[in-house]
Amino acid sequence: MKFFILAGGYGRRAEPLSLIKPKPVFPLNGVPLLALLLRQLRAQNCTEGFINLHHLGEQVIEAAGDDRGIRFIREKELSGSRVLRQALPFFSDWLLAINGDTFLDIPLAGMLEKAAATDGDGILLVRPNPAGRYAGLNIGGDGFLENAGPRPGMGLMYAGAALFRKKTIEKIDDGNFFNSIQKNRLRFQTVFYDGIWLDIGTPELYFRANWEYKTHCSDRQANALSENVEISAHSRVERSVLWENTRIGPGGELSECIVTGNLKLEKTRRHGQIISRLGVFPLL
Repeated sequence: MKFFILAGGYGRRAEPLSLIKPKPVFPLNGVPLLALLLRQLRAQNCTEGFINLHHLGEQVIEAAGDDRGIRFIREKELSGSRVLRQALPFFSDWLLAINGDTFLDIPLAGMLEKAAATDGDGILLVRPNPAGRYAGLNIGGDGFLENAGPRPGMGLMYAGAALFRKKTIEKIDDGNFFNSIQKNRLRFQTVFYDGIWLDIGTPELYFRANWEYKTHCSDRQANALSENVEISAHSRVERSVLWENTRIGPGGELSECIVTGNLKLEKTRRHGQIISRLGVFPLL
């Protein structure tokens, strides 16, 4: 089993954070999202795969670590789902595709079990669609995706992980693979997922995701801290996300903030803001 993590997008909804880091590198409680996904895959004996690069690609490579099982695919122009075709020469049966901008506990064993029991073209992981906020899926009583693609307001949504047969990827000729499914009348079975699922698509959602992830990990620390963060004993920092190489000097007071790293702050009082070298922006 090989994987493909889609990690090349600009993440424009997440600006200004995504101007500093690509979304797959955003840290959750101090650890890059990409590193968390790779850790899960290795634990499930899924150790070889692909990651596409475009926006701030060198940071993606760094976050992936020294892993010889990964083949990086650099895209001069983003091709969406079509980039999966570049993996075709390197696997024989199924490919696991994962969105690199959401966190979930990937139920690979359950997806493979369903794949072994179906003669369909692929497996989609689906989850509840809270308040219809995301594009919904029309799923039949037999668990197969109906021929219509994502639509607003439906009760279930794509959770960001799928298994594709090799012959299916050969037919993906659109940036959004749902369009290829519909056009080619491909049959996709679904697996329901109701575990942790964190969207980091906007700064506010990313901020909230840190606390949900900390709860998931039973971490009771007051802040979400990356490497090389120093907080003076004569400052007060509450419920804030601090990226690497941040120093909060004496007199600093932060609450519900994101500090995007490589900054030294002294006698700074901020609440509900993003503090970066690009400027200060509202968060909440």
